[in-house]
Amino acid sequence: MPNLNPMKNISGYIFNWIVLLLLVQTVNGQDTLRTYGPRIGVDLARFVYFFTDPPETGAEGSVDMEISKNIFPVFELGYSALSDSLDDVKYVSEGAYARLGLDYNMLPITDRSIHHSITLGFRYATSIFNHQAENITIPSNYWGDYHIDTYENSLNGHWLELVGGIKAEVLPNFFLGWYVRYKILLNPGMDSQVTPLMIPGYGKGMENRVFGFTYSISYKIPILKR
Repeated sequence: MPNLNPMKNISGYIFNWIVLLLLVQTVNGQDTLRTYGPRIGVDLARFVYFFTDPPETGAEGSVDMEISKNIFPVFELGYSALSDSLDDVKYVSEGAYARLGLDYNMLPITDRSIHHSITLGFRYATSIFNHQAENITIPSNYWGDYHIDTYENSLNGHWLELVGGIKAEVLPNFFLGWYVRYKILLNPGMDSQVTPLMIPGYGKGMENRVFGFTYSISYKIPILKR
């Protein structure tokens, strides 16, 4: 049976391409200056999630910049929405999220004009979102189980991320890359009655530890060379 998993195909293709670019270094003997400026990116994986079950819509952008040798502050901002139904139970979760952190490039710089990177880093992340459930039964040991036609709550999730990834300069100032993210939820009991099915930017609200992936295309605005 053919492989119908689009995310797996895309991730394998991007991984092979980036690793090849990192291994095959193009030497430019005349220009030894290094380019500095903000790098603006878009997460391509957000569009793949639309084809998952249940489908998830959203978008995510990022900004980073090398402020010192191998040190990159990172800011990421996104929006995500998910709706699902099982029998008569309907669920919706949607909201915005932001991450702030730092990446460190572990790839030795042998040519200052080459901007590939293999990074390790961390993020602090937060999400402000609403979730709503219809036709649910909430258990209670004191009052007994009771039925609710519509339940809605506004929540604020917090988590930490340990990240590792690769970025390769495929054209001057254009980059392709990916991150692997290990996420640790800091407030799993944010809703004592209905656990969020999906926390925007984090993932499954029933899990205190999850993995995530980001596939990005980005452009660096070349402000300075030195």
